Amino acid sequence: MWFILLIILILLALLLYWTLVIAEGSYLGARFVAWLYDLTAKKYDGIKKFSKDDEETFLGVPLWRTIQPVRRPLVLDVATGTARLPLVLLSRLLFDGRIIALDLSLKMLRQACEKLASYDERVTFIHQDAMQLPFPDETFDALTCLEALEFLPSPKRALEEMLRVLRPGGVLLTTNRIGWEAKLLPGKALAPTQLRAILNELPLQAIEVRRWQVFYDQVWARKEGLTPAKGNGDLDLSEILRCPNCLDTHLEKSAVLLRCPRCARAYPIENGIILLSKGR
Repeated sequence: MWFILLIILILLALLLYWTLVIAEGSYLGARFVAWLYDLTAKKYDGIKKFSKDDEETFLGVPLWRTIQPVRRPLVLDVATGTARLPLVLLSRLLFDGRIIALDLSLKMLRQACEKLASYDERVTFIHQDAMQLPFPDETFDALTCLEALEFLPSPKRALEEMLRVLRPGGVLLTTNRIGWEAKLLPGKALAPTQLRAILNELPLQAIEVRRWQVFYDQVWARKEGLTPAKGNGDLDLSEILRCPNCLDTHLEKSAVLLRCPRCARAYPIENGIILLSKGR
């Protein structure tokens, strides 16, 4: 009897470890994933131990070189976390564009705001679900999503939504989970053949998968179409944001909130973060 109880407890502990640590709550919904990241936000950079030199060499420089021909590019960083990529673009490279940094973890965004306080004119932080991007079609010159695709409700639908807001000729940089842990994330982490099949169905060209880390490959591609010479980095925020409730309505900005003229829903701005997920 005690032996059976011990086996049950071990199995429950393994299930809990898989759910919270390996899968990071991804099977319990996006809100639960965001809550887990909220818990570790202040310690996140210390846990990950990002190297600024490595971030520049393997992320910042390749992206910067790819979008350099575009003057004043507008970049969307989905699931930005503590803004690892915006930080390296703005602080270590000759990047002349603007960045929209989006995440559903509010405490991670607060950490990002603190790190990039001196660049507040160049980066906008938005608290919103990545599965419903609050932007019109063909807005961004580049879109990035690092180490997050497998934690979204549907990687394929997430990619489709990202491509919706990417301009023709725009650059997509995302990642794919590999290694032994990936095999424990069915329906989330994609096998190389699954990934390639999905990418081939999308309006993409110049698809390239690059080895990067033990647990991640980089995925580079361009949306089909001609790359514009002038980016959207000079667009006003009112031209970029849409009401998540009405989907196609411009938001009117005041000092402390954004308001939708159609549905009258108000979205607060707190400590530099636009809380689109908290409209009322």
